Amino acid sequence: MSENDEYDKEEEEQEEDEERSVVQEITDYEDGKTTYLYDNGTYETVYHEAEQPSDCFVATACYGSALDQHVVFLRRFRDTEVMRTCIGKNFMRFFNALYYSFSPSLAFFLACYRIPKLVVRYTMVAPTIHLLRLSRYLAKPLSNVSPEASVVVTGIIFVLGYVLAAWALLLLTYHV
Repeated sequence: MSENDEYDKEEEEQEEDEERSVVQEITDYEDGKTTYLYDNGTYETVYHEAEQPSDCFVATACYGSALDQHVVFLRRFRDTEVMRTCIGKNFMRFFNALYYSFSPSLAFFLACYRIPKLVVRYTMVAPTIHLLRLSRYLAKPLSNVSPEASVVVTGIIFVLGYVLAAWALLLLTYHV
């Protein structure tokens, strides 16, 4: 198989991933795995570290379901790309220590009140997901060379995107 054939096959698999949607998610905490069942009849099993919480509390509260495509994207990105690298695992340990210290309480609050949920969804969660998708897309070619480099570049692009957005908002605020 030539390099072009392998590249074409990878592109087809990526297109299939984007076209299919999760019908059911089965998490087995004892075995440390999550199985995603897709509408096209396929499935994917992702294995987690024992201490790795699998819930995206705030995103789930904002979108109303753990099976929403946005929430599934976040989990799949974390589980299939970030957690498969040494740098990603170390980052997630740091991130989880911070995130899981407040997210269950925030998620409970958001699930109870519609207006705050919508504000957080459209001002924080949705922009984060879109910026992460863009960052991942731009860094994806590196994943064939080095998954570690791809995760690092995704993170750098993501942070720069937020810095640029904050800077633009500051400029708009002072000029309006």
